[in-house]
Amino acid sequence: MTMAAPLDPVAGADEERVIALITELTTAVLREAPAPVVVWGTHGRDPVPALDDVLSRVQDRWLRRLSAADRLAVRVAALLRSPRPTPVSDAVIACRLAADCGHPVELPEFTSLTCGSVKPGRRGVWSAEVGTRPYGVGHIGDYGSIRAANAAVWDTVESNRETLRARMRAASPLLAEVAGRAWEEPQVAVWATPAQRDEDDPELVTMHQIAHRARVRVSRVEEWRAQHAAFPPPEQGTSVWFWPLVRRWLTDTGRVPALGFAADRPVLPRELGY
Repeated sequence: MTMAAPLDPVAGADEERVIALITELTTAVLREAPAPVVVWGTHGRDPVPALDDVLSRVQDRWLRRLSAADRLAVRVAALLRSPRPTPVSDAVIACRLAADCGHPVELPEFTSLTCGSVKPGRRGVWSAEVGTRPYGVGHIGDYGSIRAANAAVWDTVESNRETLRARMRAASPLLAEVAGRAWEEPQVAVWATPAQRDEDDPELVTMHQIAHRARVRVSRVEEWRAQHAAFPPPEQGTSVWFWPLVRRWLTDTGRVPALGFAADRPVLPRELGY
């Protein structure tokens, strides 16, 4: 891919061109609006322009001179040079630049790629969500334990990321390189006290979990509970059940799924792309 104005700062002549270009761009951005100033210490030095602000504006002006393809190439090259995990926001920006080049990528909701939460619900349940308000929250489900809800959030975020990675690989070789890198970890907040964490019991399940494990709809589990007196009751004062008792009832009544009980995996909100 050819740059709009190829420059090689190693060669002497090109180095002078680079300096001239940077000088030109710097003059232009300072003419547009004065840069913020920084006073170095208290020893009477004169104020100087804030270098980071000037450089950022120079970079923006330079990028605007490039073609859409070159802007994408520059962005990807910068990501590949960094030894740190790729910020998801930068991967999303690369996807948007690729769309300007004729390689559109259907993006999941941004917050579903970056964050989630586990919050206490009513009557002993734990609510699993991805995203943040007011930007969009996807409710994954209610779980009987903190660990199950936390795993569901992480699994949902990772599923959304894998969806985006697959779309990036299919869209462009440059995006495929970004998709193949490690990405920054999501931020998952667990609203639980140390005592609640210590007392957490993974054998406690909600109606949502029972239905998922038994591979039926929640309405079917509600029918079992209403029509069969032997169906195990929930833990006193809660909306959670002790799974070994439920599993025994399902086994004794011939309701074990043909494929066996399903592992706890979330039902992604809305659709796979969230």
